[in-house]
Parts: sequence; C-alpha cells; structure tokens
Amino acid sequence: MQKYLLFTLALFVFDSNTALASDPAACIKAATRTSACPHQIYRAVRLPNMEKAALRCICVTDFIPLLTEPENAEQRLAQLRLKQQFKAHFQDTM
Repeated sequence: MQKYLLFTLALFVFDSNTALASDPAACIKAATRTSACPHQIYRAVRLPNMEKAALRCICVTDFIPLLTEPENAEQRLAQLRLKQQFKAHFQDTM
C-alpha cells in the first residue's frame, strides 16, 4: 500500500525540482494542515525531467484516506475528490 501512495504522490507532485526537504514549506502535505505533521518520510527522487535527484518530505498522515480500499461507490467518489483536491493544490504550489 505504501508503494501505491508514493506512486500516487509522484504523479501529482514530483514534476517540480525546486522544493527541497530542508525547507519545511516544501513538505508534501494537505493544504488544510495547521499543525506539525506527526508522520513524515523523506525520499530522494529523480525523474526524467530533473537534472539531479532531490530530497522530498511527505506527510504520510495526510494521505492515509487514499490507502484504504473503498467499500462502495460513495467512498470511491470521496477518494477521487480528495485526489483531485491534492492534485489541484500541488500544481498551484509546487
């Protein structure tokens, strides 16, 4: 499941190579988060459009709702909405 989360995040965010994990604002997290993230991971990534690898910080806690398998159409739709919100937010900020 964690691989699925990282793959999903990569689709949304990792096309930018300007943010570094040393910058707290660069952590990939929910736009609504107002407190410190209780569970962060750091990953070095290098995609084809990047000259060199960059370190990224990800707030895993904010993406837990995307890790559960939806039980019905309503939950599937809620997950899709959440993915779209993350995608819109990250395209504007990164």
